[in-house]
Amino acid sequence: MPYSRTIFERISEQLPTAPTKRMFGGIVFFVRGHMLVGVFGDAMMVRVGVTRAQQLLTRPGVSPLAKDPRRMQGFIKVDEAFIDREDDFLALIADAMAWNAQLA
Repeated sequence: MPYSRTIFERISEQLPTAPTKRMFGGIVFFVRGHMLVGVFGDAMMVRVGVTRAQQLLTRPGVSPLAKDPRRMQGFIKVDEAFIDREDDFLALIADAMAWNAQLA
């Protein structure tokens, strides 16, 4: 499945040194050896932790990453329309970085 080059390039601008890996039919950016964000089709995957994910899931355009909510807890899928605003996009990157900093 192809992924959005637009989203990929926006993430790359914010995380220019982050290693990437093709996974799950998309591409994932890693920080400190942990999955941080990724691009799958026209959506962005963001790892923000369970509590923050639950808060963000109340917003339109945000859904669980997996169909089974118990799988991949703490990960969300964000529609491209949600991250059209630069503030929302940067806030998601910041949320992901904050969660990443807590991981061992």
